[in-house]
Amino acid sequence: MEERMRELLYRSLDGELSPGEREDLDAALAGSAELRREREELLAVRGLVKRSAAQSFGPFFAERVVNTIRSEREEAAAGARFFDSLLYAFRRVALVGAAIAAFLLIYNFNQGGSLSVASALGTEGDAGIEEVLTAPVTETLEELL
Repeated sequence: MEERMRELLYRSLDGELSPGEREDLDAALAGSAELRREREELLAVRGLVKRSAAQSFGPFFAERVVNTIRSEREEAAAGARFFDSLLYAFRRVALVGAAIAAFLLIYNFNQGGSLSVASALGTEGDAGIEEVLTAPVTETLEELL
């Protein structure tokens, strides 16, 4: 099939042919089954596109798209505001917790009379860090069994 006839076929779908070009295309369509088949396929595709466009772009399409974008932005902003409020609260709690931990360490050092792990954690004797940390876990496991 000649490239010129294919171009005329495409242009004919939009109605942009002169009378001479229309005659050339009609003669080519009469003589070529391949060109007629391509024309039918193009007409079928155009029909599908027209029907789908009518379904997908109804009234107030632009407003629906804008409203969807706005609602998604508002949801994202609400999540960010919630995260910011959690961060604000955590900073306050962490600051108070650190102050309490520092106070307890200082208090235990003063009560224990020495600068050891046992006195810092408020335990008696010469308990090391391993004994202090593993004892509650071991006791809890023994209670469960």
